[in-house]
Amino acid sequence: MKRIVLVAAALLVALCLLVQTRIEAQQAAPTQTPAGDQAAPAKDQGPAQATPAGGKDATAPSPAASGALQARVYTLRFRQVDDAYLLISPYIGPRGSIRAQPAQRTLTVVDTPENIRKITALIATYDVPPRNVQVSVQLILASSGEGPSAPAPPPIRGVIDKLNALSTRWNDYQMVGDARLVGTEGERSSLRVGDDYKVDFRIDQVSDESRVIRFKPFELQRRDVSVEGVETYTPIVNTVLNLRDSQLFIVGASRIERSNRALFMTITASLQRP
Repeated sequence: MKRIVLVAAALLVALCLLVQTRIEAQQAAPTQTPAGDQAAPAKDQGPAQATPAGGKDATAPSPAASGALQARVYTLRFRQVDDAYLLISPYIGPRGSIRAQPAQRTLTVVDTPENIRKITALIATYDVPPRNVQVSVQLILASSGEGPSAPAPPPIRGVIDKLNALSTRWNDYQMVGDARLVGTEGERSSLRVGDDYKVDFRIDQVSDESRVIRFKPFELQRRDVSVEGVETYTPIVNTVLNLRDSQLFIVGASRIERSNRALFMTITASLQRP
């Protein structure tokens, strides 16, 4: 009986040792992470950066700052597309481009925002209604002789003073013709001056900043009649003029051969206020 009790006690001790060994083994084993999960990093990564609504990084550069190109379509109301194309072409940047569509009266410009702003302002001052200009022309025949000079007609007394300041050769002046009309920017006009002359011109451009009126062309023609009675006009002055608003301009029109006479032309261009 005593022997049976000793065997039971030994078995109990062995069972307790086995249970203790399994508990220690479980405590020493590493903790497993479920599949698909990531363990949190051990070191601090600093504060999180906020992302604005829409998913765009707040620190990303804007298109203007990064030099991104923009597209702008301009529809011209008063000016020709080809003329506007030539006007803004020098302002297109190295990465920009321009496309003209005359049928649609549009210009498409692709360039940096800064250049787009410059071109927009330029077109705004250029695409304006055509201006009206009053053009006054006088033809004066100057001659030199030994006799006393005749009194100058009142309309040309101021012009004679200017001619005398340029040359004292002439001592007699006669009005050949005096005419005026109102022309429109961009259109051709014709003006009869006296019986034998006419002026053909086109008001090419009017500058609001400098108030300069550009004529291209400006042509003075003389009427010739053949023995058969056929009337033709021969150009005697063909030029390009840039005249300031309301400023008197004098040009020597022609020197009449085998005589001491010369033809002078005065031109005054005055902008008409709306």
